[in-house]
Amino acid sequence: MEELRKHQVSLRGASAREISRDALLEKVSLEREHRNYARKAASASIYIQKVWRSYNETRKVAIKFQDEWESLVKNPAEFMTGELVSSSVLRPFIFFITCLSIRPQKILARELKCMQTCFGILLESINSTDSKKNICSLIVDMAEQRRTSMYQMQKLISLCSFILSECDTSPAGSQDIVVLTSLALRLVVVLTDLKSWKIVNDENIKEADAAVKNLVSFMGSCRSGLYASLRRYISRLDVCFSPKGKSIVQTDDKFLISASAVTIAIRPFSLTTFNMVDCSKFEVHSAAEQYCLYLLTIPWLTQRLPAVLLPALKHKSTLSPCLQLLLVMTDFKR
Repeated sequence: MEELRKHQVSLRGASAREISRDALLEKVSLEREHRNYARKAASASIYIQKVWRSYNETRKVAIKFQDEWESLVKNPAEFMTGELVSSSVLRPFIFFITCLSIRPQKILARELKCMQTCFGILLESINSTDSKKNICSLIVDMAEQRRTSMYQMQKLISLCSFILSECDTSPAGSQDIVVLTSLALRLVVVLTDLKSWKIVNDENIKEADAAVKNLVSFMGSCRSGLYASLRRYISRLDVCFSPKGKSIVQTDDKFLISASAVTIAIRPFSLTTFNMVDCSKFEVHSAAEQYCLYLLTIPWLTQRLPAVLLPALKHKSTLSPCLQLLLVMTDFKR
């Protein structure tokens, strides 16, 4: 009997040692998890602080550039050459507008005024017949400036697409944004139309034509954000089912914006004949894909746009690439 009692006490002691060992292992595991969590939290905190400091310092520099830029453009007569427009107007403008408007996805009153001023200077430069004053001359005449100028023009197209996405022509929308959008789309139309380049001649027509096609190709690509912005703009337009209301020819900013938007939406389809096999030259395939995805899926599309603009959207040169793309995608799925 005594031996049995000793054996039971021994078993209870062994069980206690096993339980304490399990508890110890669990405690060690929890402490390890807590240390790992604390290490990750500290690392994340340091990273967030670095990002915030970087953003804050960049924003301070952008505001400083904006202050200097606003003082500089008070006298537009100083910008007598295309080189000065590129280096003194466009370069700082693209930097602070990207930091203060495009990244936060918000257009404030101060930035809106800067955009209007910049677009006015650019349109005046592009409309000049003097090659020294025309900023387009940097693309066709000066090889060392060509790359920089093309980058700046592409950034402008992306900016104008962003402005279009923010435009609301309803009574609740801001009239200042409407005026700015009209000016921005006018700039895009001029940049992507060879006939609007006043400095084109027999000597530089090849370079100018290549530059325009490059800009139109970029405009039709996903990088510009054009078609997504077009969808957002058109989706805000009122739906009109009355034939009488749609037959009236409008001349206000709303019609001008819609007409310019349709013009630039179908412009990439005029680059070249659509060919899925050799589509590396121009991004017409990308434009066709986005046209189907963003525009043709808008509810009541034909009721939102003025009737005079619909034939351009339904033209064979526009729909044919889109339909071919759909057929090719269907064949791939099979």
